[in-house]
Amino acid sequence: MTKTLVELENDHRGFYVPAYEILVNNRNLLTQLFMEISSVQVENILKGGDHFSFTVNSTFNFEKKDFEHLEDTFAFGNSVVISMGYENSKPQPPDDTVLRVMILGKITAVQTSFPASGLPQITVSGYDRTYCMGKGKKSRPPWQNKTDSFVVSQIAPEYGLKPQVVDTVVQHPSTHQNQESDAQFIERLTTRNGYECFARKEDLIFRPRPKKPQEPVISLEWGKGLLSFSPEINIAEQITKVEVRGWDINTKKEVVGTAEAGEEPGRAQGRTSGAEVLKKVCREQAELKVRESVFSKQEAKRRADAILKERAEQFVQGSGESIGMPEIEAGTYIELKGMGKLFSRSYYIQQCTHTINNSGYRTTFKTKDTTS
Repeated sequence: MTKTLVELENDHRGFYVPAYEILVNNRNLLTQLFMEISSVQVENILKGGDHFSFTVNSTFNFEKKDFEHLEDTFAFGNSVVISMGYENSKPQPPDDTVLRVMILGKITAVQTSFPASGLPQITVSGYDRTYCMGKGKKSRPPWQNKTDSFVVSQIAPEYGLKPQVVDTVVQHPSTHQNQESDAQFIERLTTRNGYECFARKEDLIFRPRPKKPQEPVISLEWGKGLLSFSPEINIAEQITKVEVRGWDINTKKEVVGTAEAGEEPGRAQGRTSGAEVLKKVCREQAELKVRESVFSKQEAKRRADAILKERAEQFVQGSGESIGMPEIEAGTYIELKGMGKLFSRSYYIQQCTHTINNSGYRTTFKTKDTTS
């Protein structure tokens, strides 16, 4: 159910007192180690691992001229759980906790600072559980007659992630991973299916790119929760036709799949797509022809649709800022209003950053329109 600003204000007690909790190896930095933290930030994205950072002011021992906790609490690989929200807010089902968990990650970097004035600081940062997926190159025995969703479901548990996959249906004769990191390999499978893949806390989500807007998690209006928004309409990345060619190993014949302007999956009825606008601007069609590892006409058509869809999503994009909203996360929709007929609509969040510091709690985000 979409929540309005009034409902969110009630949930978060008027947005008066931003709050957060940081657990490192299950120890609370605020209530157990009594650290003074000046800022905390969580970046949530669809492509690549989620990132976190926080700055600690109170760990330098002036008698010993050295930082405390640097080699134990903040050791590389230690687990980190960051929750954000507002004090005295209502519990968030099903967790039944005051704050909302924003990331489960591990420490990968520590930076120290000795300013000309003020206390020495430590900035601790890291990534979610997909971090190790991008390390190293490996080759595995090929998967025979398996779907890509099956392959992803086998790899996810190796990194402590629960696979949440949507069946890709097509069984490939042979799927090879040759001198690729697991992140590169999964990204290749994601791309050829027109899917998206990202981690959310303990889950690795592998699902189709959205074809139509789902119910927004929240509704904001410019000047009422939505502090700023800068939408852009741009035809630079648009194409009018996609042609994908492959080879059917059974029939020994070439297979071809095409997708043209007006056929964009999820296209809103009555709305002009970016490809159609490009047709009016350019006399000749801007076609994209690619050769890929597809083995049937159905698979080639599916891949052509995915490429056209990906380009179409770049037609209308934007970036904005709101008061701190822990409900906003990449992979969800938000409704933005009060900006005229063209730009007041639901947008898909592809990246967002939650920041709490001395200035309060703010959420910035980048969007795309999946119905263009």
